[in-house]
Amino acid sequence: MGSGLDVVSLGYFLEKRKWIVIMIRILMCGSDAVSGGVATHTKNLTAELKKLGVIVISYNSSGSSIKKIYQRTVGLLLNAINKRAEYDIIHIQASGGIFSFISAITGVITSFALNKRLVVTFHYSQTSNFVKKYRSVFGFVLNHSDKLILVSDRQKQAIISLFGDSSRLMVIPNGFKESLYCPMDKMMCRTKLNLPLPLDKKIIFNISNLIESKGHAYLLSAISDIISVTGNLSCYIAGKGYYRDALNTRLAELQLQDYVEFLGWIPDDQIPLWMNACDVFVLPSLSEGNPTVMFEALGCGKPFVGTRVGGVPEVITSDDYGLLVEPADAEDLAEKILVALEREWDREAILRYAQRFTWENIAKEIMSVYEQVLR
Repeated sequence: MGSGLDVVSLGYFLEKRKWIVIMIRILMCGSDAVSGGVATHTKNLTAELKKLGVIVISYNSSGSSIKKIYQRTVGLLLNAINKRAEYDIIHIQASGGIFSFISAITGVITSFALNKRLVVTFHYSQTSNFVKKYRSVFGFVLNHSDKLILVSDRQKQAIISLFGDSSRLMVIPNGFKESLYCPMDKMMCRTKLNLPLPLDKKIIFNISNLIESKGHAYLLSAISDIISVTGNLSCYIAGKGYYRDALNTRLAELQLQDYVEFLGWIPDDQIPLWMNACDVFVLPSLSEGNPTVMFEALGCGKPFVGTRVGGVPEVITSDDYGLLVEPADAEDLAEKILVALEREWDREAILRYAQRFTWENIAKEIMSVYEQVLR
């Protein structure tokens, strides 16, 4: 074949002893927010699909809540109509609650009206509660999608418990950008970040929205317990959110000002430096879907300490990669962080395991879904 046909993403398959070429053309509908799991997923997946030769037309929602509702309903429909000759599959990146999921409902109506295939990826940490509360709406989307992709098996089981198993359901996890989240020298990263001496101090890193469900209050309590054992420790927490004031109050109550620093929002290109500067990445969430930061930490060769929520136990399947903690249990969290800080981790083993979760490999799995629905 000539170089123009050497692209994996064109979707070659053998049928009746002839090679049939499927040109994959997608209308990708997601979010272009600065932060957030769905936005990160959509941006990275889109970039990798394009590298593989998929034609991707992006339609992203942003701005105020009212503006997003318009964009996820009328705006999405009008965009899909105007560009209907340029794509064959509508791929909706949806989450909960209902105002985020509304784009999936619009996707069903649009795909039916325009005779297009529909793929929906559903990201939501509270899937069980959501499908129970909005059973008829979710069932409408499930029954009229060609494929419904979930980011964890826990999501799938919650859906199966109400609707039964379906060939439409698939589980494909999140991933990480290998070119950005890769191993770097720890001391070099600490120096570039101007971290205070001594540079051999143990460092815990966390990055997530500062909201109550991310469990930062339990992390602060755990740090308080840890410094009674060792004071050679600093904890850096990146992110912004409504819970910041409450956390600052708790920080003062526990007198942790010398051990914990809130970094606020940090740019994407600094996150790999912090990942590599730390000894352990900690995510004490009370609920999760399939957190992207978990894969990014593993991609940097760092052990992950996190709670047994969402898809986390489906990825941290061995204590070779990290340690699992009961949610909302500061004592358990402190114990596991101490173990992680004292242990000699096999970075190469973590890096080998992380390879299966690169966005390139995740994009190839998504491509196979596109090929299935186009046949």
